[in-house]
Amino acid sequence: MKTLRFLSLLVAVTAAVSALSAETKPASASPAPLSGLVEKEATDFLRFVENDEGESLQTAIVTYVSPAGVKVDLVGAVHIADKAYFDALNAQFKTYEAVLYELVGRPIELREDLKPGDGSEKLQWLGQVQETLRKTLKLESQLRGIDYKAKNFVHADMSVEGFFESQEQKKETFISLWLKAIQAQASLDRNRPQPSMVELLMIMRQEDPSMDLKRLVGQEFDSMEKLIMGMESNGGTSIIGERNRFALEVLDKEIKAGKKRLAIFYGAAHLPDMEKRLLAQDYKLQKIEWVKAWDLPWEE
Repeated sequence: MKTLRFLSLLVAVTAAVSALSAETKPASASPAPLSGLVEKEATDFLRFVENDEGESLQTAIVTYVSPAGVKVDLVGAVHIADKAYFDALNAQFKTYEAVLYELVGRPIELREDLKPGDGSEKLQWLGQVQETLRKTLKLESQLRGIDYKAKNFVHADMSVEGFFESQEQKKETFISLWLKAIQAQASLDRNRPQPSMVELLMIMRQEDPSMDLKRLVGQEFDSMEKLIMGMESNGGTSIIGERNRFALEVLDKEIKAGKKRLAIFYGAAHLPDMEKRLLAQDYKLQKIEWVKAWDLPWEE
C-alpha cells in the first residue's frame, strides 16, 4: 500500500460522513464564473489548482434552472477550510430566498450546542477526526464559521434516528464503507504520483508542516468525488444517496411554497449524485463559479 493510500481512503470515508458533524471576511477575490455554458458531462465540484501564484483547493457553486424558471445552486462545502472561505459563503448565502443545509439531527434552532451527529455517541469519532485534521492543518471549522442561524437557512437532512434506520436497512457500517472505498480507489486513474515515505517524513520533520501537509491532503481531496461515486455504486449509501433524496424532497417543498432562488449547501462529495437527480428532473446546468477553500501561496 502506498504511503498516502490510507489517507485518501480516510478522506473519502470521512468526507462522505462529514456532514453529520460539519463544524467561518469575504474572500480576497469573488468567485470567477466560467465563460459560456457548460457541457453536459459530469460536473467537477472540487478541484486542486496549481498556477504561478501558488496552489488552492476550490469548491464549486453550480447553478441549475428548472423548466419553470426556478434557479437552484449546488454549493459545495469543505468542512475544514480557510476562514475567508466561510466568510465568502456567508455573504453568498444572503442572496438566496432559502439555503437548504446538511446536518444530520435536529434543525439548528432546536439545538443548544452544535455537536457532531447532534450529540450521538456513535458519531463522536467523526468530530474527533475532523478536529485533529483541523488543528494539524491550521484551518477553521464549518460549524463555527457558517451562520446557520440565518433566517433563510432551512434544515434539509435526516434525523439521527432516520439515518441509523436507513443504515440498518442497507446493512451499512463504517467497515462496509471502507471496503467500498478500497474497491473504488482501485479503479481510479490518478493524475499525480503519491509521495514516498521519505518525502512525507521530511515534511513531518519541519517546524511547521501544515502548509505542505495541506498540499498533500488537498491533492487527495481532488480525487475524492470519483471515490465517492464509486462507493455509491451497487445500491448507493445512506450517507450520500439517501440523504440527497431527502434534501431534494425538502427542495420540492420550498419550491411549492413559492421560492424561486434557492441553494443546497452540502459537502462537495454529495453533489455529483445530487446533480444527476436534478438533471433527471429536467433542470439545466447554467453556470459554474469557483471559491478558494484552501489558499496555498508559494513561499517567497
